[in-house]
Amino acid sequence: MRRMHRSLWMALIWLLVAVYPTTAQIHDNLNTLSDCGFTDFAAEDGLRIGAVILNLETGAGCTENLDVTFNVASVPKVFIAGTYYDMLINGQISGTTRQIFTQQYLMGGRSDCLSDDQLGNTYSSGELIDLMINCSDNSATWMLMDSIGWGRVQAYVDSLGIDGIGTIIPYSEVDRLKLTFLDERWATVPRGMASRFYRREITSGLLDYFDSVPSRPVGLERTTINQRYFDEFSFNTMTPRALADYLLLLRDDLLENDMDALTASAVFNTMLYTQRLFSTQALAGTIYVGSKNGFDMGLLAEANVLFDSLTNRIPTGLVIVFAQYDNLNGTNDNLPNSDNDPLARIFAQLSPQIRDILYPSDVETPVQTSFTLSSVTFNQQFAIEPCWWSYRNADFAQEQVPILENCWQSLAPRITFPVGDNLAMGLVLRNLNAQDTRLIFVYTAPDGRRFSYQEDRRNLSSAAIYWFHPLDMAGQWRVDIYINLQHIYSNTIIAQQ
Repeated sequence: MRRMHRSLWMALIWLLVAVYPTTAQIHDNLNTLSDCGFTDFAAEDGLRIGAVILNLETGAGCTENLDVTFNVASVPKVFIAGTYYDMLINGQISGTTRQIFTQQYLMGGRSDCLSDDQLGNTYSSGELIDLMINCSDNSATWMLMDSIGWGRVQAYVDSLGIDGIGTIIPYSEVDRLKLTFLDERWATVPRGMASRFYRREITSGLLDYFDSVPSRPVGLERTTINQRYFDEFSFNTMTPRALADYLLLLRDDLLENDMDALTASAVFNTMLYTQRLFSTQALAGTIYVGSKNGFDMGLLAEANVLFDSLTNRIPTGLVIVFAQYDNLNGTNDNLPNSDNDPLARIFAQLSPQIRDILYPSDVETPVQTSFTLSSVTFNQQFAIEPCWWSYRNADFAQEQVPILENCWQSLAPRITFPVGDNLAMGLVLRNLNAQDTRLIFVYTAPDGRRFSYQEDRRNLSSAAIYWFHPLDMAGQWRVDIYINLQHIYSNTIIAQQ
């Protein structure tokens, strides 16, 4: 029996090696892949792009500026998540510890998930990680780093043996460092106070440190201190190769199925609840994407791990794209600032190229019958939203689902929409059986451009989802819905001038 057991085990190992290339093979492959040519494609003066695009099953891909260091803002938060999960699994930290969100950690960003309204709330470390990765919340990151120790994060990174990763610090400290270029006294100001001033010009408490209330840096002054920060510090930086090495290391841990596999699985699972990024929006609905982005003045960075199954969570591809202007010059120093700014547009324009490199034979799967999707409603945003807010304000209560569905279905149906409007969509789901349900929505424009998004519903038997997408050109648009990678719905609408 022992011989048979050993033979079966060796056969399984051989099969895994045959199916999944080793990290050494992948590293050799990275060095031989062709240049992606993304910098030339962007044709932006002073903009350099780094990339690792790799199909881990076929070996197809490309790289660019593989060993060039980029400022990548929030992307290193994946290492903070890795540190926490590694400590949790090894019994060095408790998963039940809760922290109070106090004024000390309030950073004042206008789009922060932890804002003034959440002051006084308590959060577990797991909840802070979700906010840190899925919302990229800087206050949550700071709280988590203070809880586990900045030194422990650095020790975890050092233990990986990966070159090309800069020291990781919370963005409250980044804000304060930038301000010290204006006045060294900022080094003595509490981090939260410095961030609230830098991000929202909140001056409360500053007279304890200054003779008069300082003026918030704007225009050339703001550009100058940001440029000096990028030139003189190497915090929160990395090379495309370094990030690829880390993600591949997590993949190896999963394949070896040891204790480290628990950390790898947790990191990937957290990333899988993040919305698809611009560089992956052209990917099909038959691929799961785990993501983390980062942005600051004149830079945008996106890290994506691709999966074709959630059963084993073994990555099947990587999409890593970093972009940074070498010099901030007044025209690029406010980027990115919207979904339609030049950096975001460049990444979206690269997405079809990335898809074709990874999946040259990308074919839509046929629509299958599903008992999960109860109803789909398309209408203008102003018509659908009033129904939705009542449901959302009830904390997505399942008993409100029939009321919401009736509200949506009472709307006058329409198949044509004005160009420039948002095509709003309301979905009602049933028979979820309290499972982890993943959805992908794919909007295909008349010119073939594809925009895909991810959403999820967990631990519910019925639920609703509201989504919208801008109609930026006239013609026939197609909307496809995937549930757990199964193509379960397809329909068309007309956008008219």
